[in-house]
Amino acid sequence: MKSSFRTVGLAAAFVALSFAGQAFAADAKGQITDLEHKCANAPTIDELMACYDNSDDLVIYNVSPPRELDGTKAIRPVFQTFFDTAKNIKVEFVTLHVVTDGKLGIANSVQHATWTDTKSGKPSEITFRVTDVWRKEKDGWKMIEQHISVPVDLASGKADLQSKP
Repeated sequence: MKSSFRTVGLAAAFVALSFAGQAFAADAKGQITDLEHKCANAPTIDELMACYDNSDDLVIYNVSPPRELDGTKAIRPVFQTFFDTAKNIKVEFVTLHVVTDGKLGIANSVQHATWTDTKSGKPSEITFRVTDVWRKEKDGWKMIEQHISVPVDLASGKADLQSKP
């Protein structure tokens, strides 16, 4: 009889831990979703850079040259150039999907960005794809990899900056 109670007790503990793990992952999914929106619309370079891991492990595959940026020292100047040449930046999510186990998370999205060129005053826009890899660190979730891309028309070799589904 004691063995049956012990088995039931272990099973109940396993079920409780399973639900706790699911709740932890669901909470992490919500946190990453919120961060995706916050980081995409960061109003300053400092707020944007706070989203990323502050190490040389960070890699960004950018939509424009240079193709690959390794570490925050390489990334910050590229993003700073954009902040210096654009104003009224707005990013909307067309789609956003987040998957996480509570320790690592992957967010993939289609985003539409608009801004005004600071030199010409002309409006610009682009629709692009993003895959972000997030890692849970002591001070919260940090992005450790980002891949930004646009579809390419293979016949013409031209980028489709306003891609439609």
